[in-house]
Amino acid sequence: MSLRGRSAGLRASVGGAAVAAALASVPAAPVAGARSSSTSSSTPSGCNASWPVVAHRSGGTVIKLPAGSTMPVACAAPTGYATSESTLAVSGNGALIYSPAQTENSIARSVDGGASWSLTRPASEQPTAFWNTVDPDVIADRRTGRLFWSHATGPVRNEGSLPDGSGFWLAAAYGFQVYTSVDNGSSWGTADYSTAPTGDWEKVFVGPPPPASTGAAQPVGYPDVVYLCANSPLEVSGPGRLCYKSLDGGATFAIAGYTSPTASNPPDVCPPLNFNAGVVDRNGTTYQPVDCESSAYVVVSHDEGASYSWIPMSGAPTGTPVSGTNLKLAVDDADNLYAVWTANGLLYLAVSRDHAHSWSAPKMVASPGVTNVDRPAIAAGAPGHIAITYYASKDPSAQMLTAYITQTADATDAQPLFYSGALNDPAHPIFHDYGLSDSPRADFVGGAFDSAGTRFWAGVVKQLGPPDSSGYIQTTGYVGTLRFASSTPVRRAVPR
Repeated sequence: MSLRGRSAGLRASVGGAAVAAALASVPAAPVAGARSSSTSSSTPSGCNASWPVVAHRSGGTVIKLPAGSTMPVACAAPTGYATSESTLAVSGNGALIYSPAQTENSIARSVDGGASWSLTRPASEQPTAFWNTVDPDVIADRRTGRLFWSHATGPVRNEGSLPDGSGFWLAAAYGFQVYTSVDNGSSWGTADYSTAPTGDWEKVFVGPPPPASTGAAQPVGYPDVVYLCANSPLEVSGPGRLCYKSLDGGATFAIAGYTSPTASNPPDVCPPLNFNAGVVDRNGTTYQPVDCESSAYVVVSHDEGASYSWIPMSGAPTGTPVSGTNLKLAVDDADNLYAVWTANGLLYLAVSRDHAHSWSAPKMVASPGVTNVDRPAIAAGAPGHIAITYYASKDPSAQMLTAYITQTADATDAQPLFYSGALNDPAHPIFHDYGLSDSPRADFVGGAFDSAGTRFWAGVVKQLGPPDSSGYIQTTGYVGTLRFASSTPVRRAVPR
């Protein structure tokens, strides 16, 4: 559950418990060929040429494409399953994996570009009976195609035996589980750490190890290191941010170390809820964003989370103990780093080409004319390819918002060519931020590139109506993409 799910005097957390050694093993299988052609992502469902798509530069400058060019078409379709705080992954063969679906215990899976969906879930899992209690988070390792899904667990997270409506207050627990799929989401193994000293706000990320010459531990049987970071030891307040790592493809985890507090922390106030998901470059360096009271930072580790350095992020907004996270990061296949944040209702992007030591001047990159930007999520793929999904509106006073994608193939250029498209008819917006008062909430949304790193898919929440008399909101998962044609310019071949 994110900051929107918390208030003063929130649920007490259980006392410290040792990390469980038990593990339900991940199914044995060869590493998938993630660079093989994507099947499901080649034919997106729900394309609608009437939904607005625009080509533009940063700052909202609309541009006209050369004669003979084709504008991308926005495509989106519902999963048909209720959802809450959402993330999305694309498996090695292009299957779309949307989390969560129907309950927080299951995932929706599509192998036909979103035209149809079915449910999948781990065979071994600690269930929850309420929304917004476990912060589910799904990702794909684009290098291998392997899928990882995580959420909070714990001995007292037994909502199935609690009265309806009590889960918000009684869901406190230690622990996490990480579920791994090597068959494109058909089945899942379980790494069970349900007594680990972590509370919530779990984020899972994956990437290569540092070179063996550095002395860093090397993975065995799987090429990449899997990380999970979460608040520790208490939900909400932490005060720490503890990270685990897996050197066997998600089968087992061990403590890597605290991102915060450490001896390297700056003299600043950095609540654990103000950290967000990390990214890993080709050299095994990890980067985690955090909004502190005096500065935003990128927290960098070269040794798999054993130690960190904090690099101030100039230009990004600061945070407070109740603001939650704003700064978010992505890294492309050439190790270019990208940071996004919102300020004054708009969306900003900065680029680093030297491992977060310096950054470009921030560029406003939201779709021209929109404001009220909410819940942005960024992903990166092939060199220069980034995309951001978010809610926004062209009416500054609007409370109902439309889902958007903003995408570029040349993000490192001085004047990138962006395409922004609405994933629904803006005359019929799909999202309202009701804060703490109603359930399920969309505390975050997400998106991911396919294995080739060129097609982006967004996974957001579509609300089907206002809250009922009990405060419940009918929702469905909603997955979209921008469909590019061969005649769509993707780089600078347009008039400036």
